[in-house]
Amino acid sequence: MLKNTSTKKKSVIKKPKVLGKPRVRLLSTCLKSGSLKRLAEGLSTKLGYKVWRSKNQKPNKIHLLYGDQKGKIEQYEWFEEQGLARLDFTTSKSIAKEWTDQGHTVVCRTLTHASEGKGIVVAETSEKVVSAPVYTIYRKKKKEFRVHIFKDKVVHVLEKRRKANFEGTTDAKIRNTANGYVFCSDGVVEPVGLRDLALAASKVTKSDFKGVDIGYNEKKNELFVIEVNSAPGIEGSNVDRYVNTIVQGL
Repeated sequence: MLKNTSTKKKSVIKKPKVLGKPRVRLLSTCLKSGSLKRLAEGLSTKLGYKVWRSKNQKPNKIHLLYGDQKGKIEQYEWFEEQGLARLDFTTSKSIAKEWTDQGHTVVCRTLTHASEGKGIVVAETSEKVVSAPVYTIYRKKKKEFRVHIFKDKVVHVLEKRRKANFEGTTDAKIRNTANGYVFCSDGVVEPVGLRDLALAASKVTKSDFKGVDIGYNEKKNELFVIEVNSAPGIEGSNVDRYVNTIVQGL
């Protein structure tokens, strides 16, 4: 009688793949952003793995959005709907001219997705009002703040101040680098309600990273929203502040 020399293959029971903790992934349409790169590098160092920047989502990842496409008109409309202290605005050139006739200074905003004062034309008379998609009434302010927010947490508060050694012509109406203004963190005295207003205004964007610009009229003790930056500049020690805030929430 012949022996059966064939060997039965042992059935191998595959163990279910154990998924580790989801990893962080930064989402943005502007992958060349220096701020986004600094965030990715800081998070990679802190978390011990490569944090990728991408335009696309992936399964089993913690996606953090940096920037969205919401323009100034959408923001102004949303602020108005929410009843937030804000800038008065119009899309009508004729109304903008009427404002100047009433003694107001009008800010013609020729670009709706710009920052650093780009596309702004200040008009104090109707003749200087140029065609633009949106106009705002200039509100006097003693101070201007940038409140950095990640999701629903305040990361840092900065104040825009003019450089002491700036030799160019300055215009306090437009507080940008070209006019000699920079963000400062030392000795910032926050008006009551600053953070609450910034947090409320930050909800206008789906971005997880927000830089909320708030004006403060010290004489009237009034705070008002200027705009929300959905892809704020993040550099220096502020990178570590964001990274620590993100990691604490994981």
